[in-house]
Amino acid sequence: MIFRRRRKAIFRASAIYLAAAVVLLVMAFPLYALVLTSVQPENLMRSRDLQVIPSQIIFDHYQAVLAPGHIVPLRQGMLNSLLVSLCTAAFCVLLALPAAYALARLRVPGSKAILGVLVSVYFLPTTLFLIPMFVVFVGWGLDDTILSLVLTYSGFILPFQIWILKTFIDRLPVELEEAARIDGCTPGQIVRLIVLPLIRPGILAGFVFAFILSWIEFLTPLIFTNSLKISTVALGMFRSTIDIQIGQQAAAAVLTLLPVALVMIVFQRLVTQVMLAGADK
Repeated sequence: MIFRRRRKAIFRASAIYLAAAVVLLVMAFPLYALVLTSVQPENLMRSRDLQVIPSQIIFDHYQAVLAPGHIVPLRQGMLNSLLVSLCTAAFCVLLALPAAYALARLRVPGSKAILGVLVSVYFLPTTLFLIPMFVVFVGWGLDDTILSLVLTYSGFILPFQIWILKTFIDRLPVELEEAARIDGCTPGQIVRLIVLPLIRPGILAGFVFAFILSWIEFLTPLIFTNSLKISTVALGMFRSTIDIQIGQQAAAAVLTLLPVALVMIVFQRLVTQVMLAGADK
């Protein structure tokens, strides 16, 4: 009987690990193929003799796409994307903090309705908001600027940001704030000395998510920018060239993906914590 149970447990564990290996292989192979394409000679990629394990590795494609005079301004696009993503993440955190605290702790009339309206934004198509906002920014003379992208990104990211921070604030014991209030702390001191230090992981997680969502956005900069180059739009410019360089396009895709991959690897624990936030409710 014990042997049979042990055999079933081994079989179950083997099946789980096998399924996980298959999923990992399916998800990782496209990324491996992309990196492999970016480090192989162009003539080898256009031939029928494709190799899973490269016999020759070069970095000429990376040097080409990062060159100042390249037809696709990827380097400038990545710098602009970095600036826009950092500004958007910081702006969203600054706006989401007081909103999340008010919805979590203060008696705001219709707080549940407000949260419902914020979440309902993601059930509507993005283009429904982009076109009116583009018309407004053109009227204000803000089109094709970094400010227009920061404001637009913030409008879409803020509801999610508020939800993240509110979840972390809800988990804090109210007794801590009540004890500080009895000791004579003002509401500002309670937030600054108690709430903010305790929800620091949530603030950092919200910043990371805002950065990632800003970095990978494509439709908004495609509509809002012309001379201002953004990495995702610059990457799409490879399809508009007469002779598409497969290796350079793969190298550009790897460079565009690299910041997001590094952020996900470094802050993997925070990202997992946010994804599981509220699961215990």
